[in-house]
Amino acid sequence: MKFFVVSIILCLYANFLFGQFSAREYFKFGKNKFDEGKYYEAVDFLDKAIHADAGYESAIYLRGKSFLILKQYKLAVEDFTEIIDQRNNYDMYSADYFLKRAIARTELKEFEGAEKDFNFALKLRPDDSEIYSAFSKYKFITYHDKNEAIREINKAIQLNPEMPEYYIRRAEYKIALAKFHPRSNEIYESALLDASKAIEMNPDNVDFYMVRTIVNRERGEQMQAVTDYNRMIELNPNRIEAYTERGILKMQNDLYQSAIQDFSKSIELNEDVEQNYRYRALCRHNSLDFSGAYDDYSRSIKILREELNFSEGDDKERIKRILADTYLKRGVAATSMGNSYNACTDFKMAYDMGSNLGLNYLRKYCGI
Repeated sequence: MKFFVVSIILCLYANFLFGQFSAREYFKFGKNKFDEGKYYEAVDFLDKAIHADAGYESAIYLRGKSFLILKQYKLAVEDFTEIIDQRNNYDMYSADYFLKRAIARTELKEFEGAEKDFNFALKLRPDDSEIYSAFSKYKFITYHDKNEAIREINKAIQLNPEMPEYYIRRAEYKIALAKFHPRSNEIYESALLDASKAIEMNPDNVDFYMVRTIVNRERGEQMQAVTDYNRMIELNPNRIEAYTERGILKMQNDLYQSAIQDFSKSIELNEDVEQNYRYRALCRHNSLDFSGAYDDYSRSIKILREELNFSEGDDKERIKRILADTYLKRGVAATSMGNSYNACTDFKMAYDMGSNLGLNYLRKYCGI
């Protein structure tokens, strides 16, 4: 018996070495890897399955899904297109091919082709909530009128009211719609109901709480937002933005020492996020810890300068404005420490980067 088992193992090993598995067997290996979330390994096995059987539809489809998850959108489009092209007719099951290709095309900004695919998928399967949900995301990205996206997600909810993700998505659309709408308060209230409904259905989803904090902050309900940040941290103690955003609210309410603790925790979790140093510097400055503020501004400036070197266009200008303002604030901290040379150097840097306040401070503190 032992010899028999060893023989089987040797045969399997030999098959791996000499590529003797069938297309179907390679597909099974690929499917197992896909289900385990090992998408690169899944692609390797699926490549072998397709090499053994060039028309293996299930293998091509699963490889396309793997590429989609791996954000290799061009390769995903190629796989879904290959399946679509090799079919003579389309049925309700073919809708998945058009849906997945539409999602990949949206990511590639091939919007005209994506919209055609969404519409064809709905023609094949008009009662599919997943298609309406994905189509709503497409319309949110591409349509100026966010009501178009809301109409699609409404259809998804009507078809499947038990999906919390649909309610949170609708809340996000309403947040965007409310910003420039004359009835913004009413829309924010509606967004709050959607976010709360999603949380009620799935109370352990950290991302849902983040959406509700945005709604509450827009409504001016800061303490409710803090409560949700607290819950986020309970669910995931390593959620950096929860500490950062909670720290910002505390800072805005002059709770500087508590805010410093939150920004310090964010820095502990990821020391490369610039804004946490800048916010902590503001809190330290307002707490009269000028030396600590100066050090934090310095770290912020170092990171911003590195980011500036790799940015372009509008992003470069945005970083430049933040950098100029940070030089200005570090100069003020240096003045408070009695270090006029460093202060004037920073005011000059701020002015050179476009800050008119830099010139005012040069005149006031440096005699220029």
